[in-house]
Order: sequence, then structure tokens, then C-alpha cells
Amino acid sequence: MSGAADFYTSLRRSLQVEQQVAVATIVRTRGSSPREVGARMLIRPDGATDGTVGGGCGEAEVWRAALEVMADEQPRMVVVDLTNDIGLNTDGVCGGIMDIFVEPWNAASDGQDLSSAVLEAIAERRAALTVTVVARSRGVPVALGQRALIVDGKLRRGSFDWPDLEARVLADAPAVVVDGRSQVRTYGSLATAGQVSVFFDLALPRPTLIVFGAGHVALPMAHVGSLLDFEVVIVDDRASFASADRFPSADRIVVEDFETALEELPITPSTYVVLVTRGHAHDVRVLRKIISKPAAYIGMIGSRRRVYAVFKLLRDEGVAVDDLLRIHAPIGLDIKTETPGEIAVSVGAELLKVRRGGDAASMSDILRPQYRYSLTRGDQDV
Repeated sequence: MSGAADFYTSLRRSLQVEQQVAVATIVRTRGSSPREVGARMLIRPDGATDGTVGGGCGEAEVWRAALEVMADEQPRMVVVDLTNDIGLNTDGVCGGIMDIFVEPWNAASDGQDLSSAVLEAIAERRAALTVTVVARSRGVPVALGQRALIVDGKLRRGSFDWPDLEARVLADAPAVVVDGRSQVRTYGSLATAGQVSVFFDLALPRPTLIVFGAGHVALPMAHVGSLLDFEVVIVDDRASFASADRFPSADRIVVEDFETALEELPITPSTYVVLVTRGHAHDVRVLRKIISKPAAYIGMIGSRRRVYAVFKLLRDEGVAVDDLLRIHAPIGLDIKTETPGEIAVSVGAELLKVRRGGDAASMSDILRPQYRYSLTRGDQDV
């Protein structure tokens, strides 16, 4: 299960045939762990599983706990310590610690309803947060495993027995969405001197990669985008180039002039734009439409001179220099690419850098100070 939609689809289908299943979720890691926070495994009553929380002996321990959870309906935390497993004869190199919360999901309660609501939010390209109490001190007035669903900052399903906790979780929800990652947050109780840990499980819509241009670089770019789990959209005004035969891995193909296509394509914080058109005049037309919109990433292929010519033209039209310098151009990481395939890999790596965070050097990072200096001075060239 590669994403939230896959997981909740599997969960909903399982609850249509089973009264109860167990879900194991990594809620916290320390050190080098085999899976990330938010990775999940679904366990059915017959022991069959979907997904993984890392494999090996640790996963076997989680699997056994899941069977116990389905028997007694009591959620629990399983701490998997891999620090003593590293040796010359081990298969892996991870040696961290994972806190894995194992909880029952019941078809008779809110299981199907909540999973359907999450899938609905994803389909509508909205962020959904399933918030679950994963640890609590004795005497705190909230049950372990109690969960609720927050969509667009509002409580949509479930609730907490403790109004103060509910208010604080709702207040923190927007910050978790902006942070872009699932996480545990801990809250103290002045009344009981206890603490409650809540896991915010962030389900985001699949990010969209819009590739403007259907030429030789776009072909491998579509494959790389699909491999990285983007919804890939190819846009070109030439039907002979923008076709399903040439782009079998694309989710959508738009045969329109670029400006008309943009009227039908929303640019949101989960939209990544790659410009690999056949001329900078087309780049300019697209950038005029999207430069002020909240795209997560805008990248443009081209030589240093071509990039600067586009920047200067738009600056002379009144576009702010800071807005222009949002553009990753020349596009990709600085790995000395030559072939279309190499360029696509470089751009894909840069997409991941923006999406996940990282310190790899982009070509635009190297040239951005020079562009800023020349654009500010009004130079004719760089």
C-alpha cells in the first residue's frame, strides 16, 4: 500500500467482509528504521496482511500483537527495538527503535464510515487527518485508541470525551497539514498532571505533476513521475505528440494550447509543474498564468541564457523578482545530465527534494544569486 488512498481503500474493503481487523501504524521512530512514521500494516482475522511496518522479527511481533488486539479489542503500543539486530549476518542495516500502535477497527462502529470519509476527502483533493490517542497517563479522561477525523480544520467524524483535548487538537491540525507529515503531539493536563499523546495521521491527495510539452524529455519524465507516485498530466497542443500511445504511464493527456489547458487545471499546493516546451514563448505564456499561484514546484528546462531571457521579459512586465526566483531553472539537480532519461531522473530527484526535503544542490540554487543580481540591476545578460 503506497499511499493513504490505497490503505483506506483496503481497510474499507476488509471491513465489508470482516467484522473487525487490526491496523498497526508506526507513530514514532528513533535512529535508522526500516520504515517511516505513518507506515501501516493491516491484519485480518485469518492472519493475512496488507502493507508492512518493516519486515523481519519486529513485524512478526507486531503481527502477534494484532491477533491479540482483535481478540480482546484493546489497543496497545508495541516497541520494536532493532538496535541489537545489527551484525555481519543480518539482512538489513537498520538499527533504530519504532513505536508501533496496534488498534482494532470495527465494522459495527465507525470503521467503514471513517475510512469512506477519508477517501471522499482525498478524492476531493482535501487534506484529512485521522487523530488517535496512542498514549495516556492514568486518570486522564480519554480512552486509548479513541479517534476522530478532521477535514479542512473541522471535526467530521468521531470526537474525544475530553473537550479541552479536542479543542487543542483542532487548533494544531492546520500546522500539521502545513508541516506535511504524520506525527505525534503530546498534551499536558493541568487538571490531572497527566499527559496524552495523539497521533495525527495525515492523508493528502496524490500530488499532481503537470508536464507542459510532449517532446523527447517529457517521455521519460512521465515515467519518472508515475514511479514517484504523482498523478501525471501531459499538456501539448499537438495531438500527434500528446497521445496515449506515446504516454502510457500518464494519468491524463490534455491536447490544447497551453493557456486554454490552464483554465481547466487547478494549481494548488500539491501541484508540481515542469516546463519542457519547444520554445521559451510557450514557457512565458504558462508562467504568466501560474507564477502567482501556490504551486509546490515550478521547474523550467533551458540554458542559462534562455532562462534569463524569460525572467527578464516577465520582470519587465511587472513580475516581482522574488516570484521569478521561485522557478527552478535550469531544471533539476546538478548531476551533469545529457540524455532525456538522465534529465528526467535529475528533475525527479529535484521533485523529491522539494516534496520530502533535502540538501542536494539544484542547478537553480547555484545560479539564483546571479539571476537576482542581474535582474535587480536590469542587466541585459548574465
